[in-house]
Amino acid sequence: MLRTRLLTAAVLAPIILVTAVLGEPWLSLLVGLVIFLALVEVIGLLDAAGFQPPQVLMLAAGILVGGATIVAANQGFVGALLSSLLSATAIPGLPVVAFAAAVVVLGIASFTRLDPRSGFLTWATSMFGVAYVALLAPFIVLVAHLGPPDGGSGTTVGALGLRAGTTWMLSLLLVVWGYDTGAYAAGRWFGRRQLIPHISPSKTVEGVGGGIATAIVAAAIGAWLGGLPLWHALFMGPLVGLAAQAGDLAESMLKRAANRKESGYLIPGHGGMLDRLDSFLFAAPVLAGYALLVVGAGT
Repeated sequence: MLRTRLLTAAVLAPIILVTAVLGEPWLSLLVGLVIFLALVEVIGLLDAAGFQPPQVLMLAAGILVGGATIVAANQGFVGALLSSLLSATAIPGLPVVAFAAAVVVLGIASFTRLDPRSGFLTWATSMFGVAYVALLAPFIVLVAHLGPPDGGSGTTVGALGLRAGTTWMLSLLLVVWGYDTGAYAAGRWFGRRQLIPHISPSKTVEGVGGGIATAIVAAAIGAWLGGLPLWHALFMGPLVGLAAQAGDLAESMLKRAANRKESGYLIPGHGGMLDRLDSFLFAAPVLAGYALLVVGAGT
């Protein structure tokens, strides 16, 4: 199993890194595909948990919301009809309008349930599934559109002269992968105390410590690439790393509710797409928030 995981990672990691360096439109296309695949898996998990989501309608709503959020993240690069949509929804925002439409449509669909309690649970869990994937995943795209306070995502920064958006994206990848690697190694070698056994028995307190340590190192590399003072790593590493851990635990809770070990079987040795995406769903918004509120990044 470990050999399969390593071989799959050796194939996927370069693809993801190349996409991060190339930027748009390849990043948005990749994230859009990931949203579609993850939505399919979330719908399957909710169905297995007994919530009976309206599968086709929920998938369509998720694609609509995810697409609208990706378009909003790319607003400086879109034109024609998409630009008109952004202008027409300037006050609430295109993602808000799309999600509001999803809430209304999914609410109406729940009227078909004869038991009002069942109908309400169907409505609530369907909205959760759409928001969980389609609103959070596009933050990965937003991270790649961040720039320095006095520039945009295309401004060159750091010792290597990379685009600012690329360095933020690389920072996200480095910290999440660094935390995951450090937590796995520390948990396997030193793990004694379980973290949250009722959700994920294999996670340990010692693993969290190892993950935070490697996340700080990874964040320091990201800060160097982005031309930021290295002290940012002391805050960015733990914040983003712990957010990644929370994202992993949140998906584990959903899988336990569905009595599933993996979200799917798409990626050999790694389970489903959601199993690879879960950490980024929480980590990307946290990193974007840190960049905008603490670093003062531009967009």
